[in-house]
Amino acid sequence: MPRWLRVIRGMIGTGLTFAVGVGGVAAIAGALVWLGGRITGREVMEIAGKFSVVAFLLGVAFSGVLAITARGRLFNKLSLRLVSALGAGAGLLYWVFLAMNGGRNWSPRDAIANFAMLIVIGAGSAAATLMIARRAGSALESSDELQHLGTGDAEVVHGRSGAKVEVPRL
Repeated sequence: MPRWLRVIRGMIGTGLTFAVGVGGVAAIAGALVWLGGRITGREVMEIAGKFSVVAFLLGVAFSGVLAITARGRLFNKLSLRLVSALGAGAGLLYWVFLAMNGGRNWSPRDAIANFAMLIVIGAGSAAATLMIARRAGSALESSDELQHLGTGDAEVVHGRSGAKVEVPRL
């Protein structure tokens, strides 16, 4: 598969990861407010859905920028600070896009709240995704069943311990 197709597949996968994570957190927070009697169950689902869509867009943007800036680096070599900054940057870009297209209807309080939410969602989701990816990478490195993950060409990757590990190309 050509690199650009793998990048697009990764961008969509990252967007889905952001959407599921943020949607889950929004649903849990909304359920707590619902239990307090302030909103209905329908409103909880609407809020979780809106947050999921926004998180998907942020995830796709973040992943595209990460593919350009960190090309060829392993997850272990990426700093949490860099990845969080890229996620916050995706949130900032999305806020600017929204402000240019509909921000004139925002009050100053709404503008600040939207800015803060998008920055936090972008940075937090990016950091969480990197930590999950690192954990998955270390689990793959320590597995004895690694050669049974798939068929096809394999590339050699050096694990944390310096040992060669064959990883199937996707």
